[in-house]
This record gives sequence, C-alpha cells and structure tokens, in this order.
Amino acid sequence: MKAMFAPARQDKTTDIIVERIRTAILDGKLQPGDRLPCEKELGEQFQVSRQTMREALRALEHLGLITLRKGSGGGAFITAVDQQVTVQGLANYLYFQNLTTAHLSELRRLLEPHAARCAAEHMSPADRQALEEINRQTRLAIAKGDLDQVTRCEIAFHSLIAAQTQNPILRLMLDFSEKLLSDFKKLLKPDQGFTESVLLAHESISQAIAAGDGTTAASEMLDHVVAVENSLVSLQTGRFRDADSAPVPACSLARLIPLPTRTHA
Repeated sequence: MKAMFAPARQDKTTDIIVERIRTAILDGKLQPGDRLPCEKELGEQFQVSRQTMREALRALEHLGLITLRKGSGGGAFITAVDQQVTVQGLANYLYFQNLTTAHLSELRRLLEPHAARCAAEHMSPADRQALEEINRQTRLAIAKGDLDQVTRCEIAFHSLIAAQTQNPILRLMLDFSEKLLSDFKKLLKPDQGFTESVLLAHESISQAIAAGDGTTAASEMLDHVVAVENSLVSLQTGRFRDADSAPVPACSLARLIPLPTRTHA
C-alpha cells in the first residue's frame, strides 16, 4: 500500500507530523471515524522514532483531532472536533489577555443583532416554539431560584438564534461569546432583577422573531446587549468602589476583568 505521508526530517518534527495529518483531514483524505495506520507504520512513513510518533499522536489528541483507543480494535481514530472543547480553549486563552466587558460587548454588538435578524427571516415554526419554551423554562427557573438552570436557558436561547445564521464560523463565535458572558456573570453575580430584565428582553426578541420582523429583532437584540454590558460594568464599578473594605480576589475577578490601578493620596 502506498504511504500517505512523506518522511519528516526537519526541526520540530512533531509539529510537522501534526500539520501533515491536519492537512490530510482538510483535504478530505481522512474523515471522522477513519483509523490511522498503527504507530509503528506511521513512524516508518514519517521516518521518525516511535517515541516521536507517540508524542505527535498525543498532540493530535490534545487538539481534539484524534481519539486514542486501547485494547483490541484500538488505535488512533480521526474525530470531529467538539465545539464546546474549542470554545473552552478560546476562553482559556482570553482569560490571560486583560479581557473586559467592553471587549465582549463589542463582539456581541457586531454579531448578535445579525443573528436575530437571520432568525426572524429563517427560523422554522418548530424552532420558534422551542424559543418560547426556553423563555418559559427560564421563568420557572427564576421562580425556583435555580440560577444554574437560568444560565443554561439563557445560553440555549442565544445558541438557538445563532444556529439560524447557518454559518458555522458565526455560530462558533456567538456560542463562544455566550461562554465568556456566563463566566463574567459567575464572577460578578448579578441579582434577580438583572436576571428578570434579561428574560424580558429575550421575550421581546422572541416576539419580533415570531412576527418575522428582522429589523425589530435586530434592534431589540442590540438594546439587550448594551443593557447587559451597562449592568455588568455597573457591578464591576461597585466592586471597585468597595475594594478597600472588601478586596476583590486577585486570582479570580482581577484575572478575567482587570480593574484599574487605584492611586491613594
């Protein structure tokens, strides 16, 4: 059988192997579920040691491109990268980039109104009913004080709207922004009044989508995004104002939402 991969003889051999296998996936030569040749055969194709080949396979597994299975019928199998793993990886990177609510809101102001307009124009009757059901479940969760369920419903609401763009890049970025938003909320802990105002905004957006009114849906979504940003900034400012009496832990809030340096006279 003709070898799929040429020898890897340059510096950073592991990186070269990873990139060649990634390219084979991009070219369609490898599909999810396909099994790679065994470690020994791959090592011979790339002309590297089994240890180097093993390191490359571990790197591919870390990237989510393959799954390594042990035992009979085991091996390295191509797998579709999980979206939630990708979103979490992006979030982990940004936690160390002096991320602020303004950064997040800027992204949301650009993308969320467009998604709402798409939803008004393309959402099926079944998905519109699902959107209304999400809002109903949110209201029940608020009444029960189940904040975890409220968060899940809020994310589901925006995720269903994002799906209407039918653009996997936009959907990834929108789901990613919701992940970051949920992290901000966990740290800033908005009160029930904030949660209820979010639900009211979601209901207004849902009504515009149900009416097929893309302009109103986009406008309502933009107002919602700006209102959320203003509320979170207000919470952050309040924490800073009270910093002398109740310092913000540097290992949590200051990492995700850096506060300005305060100068004392």
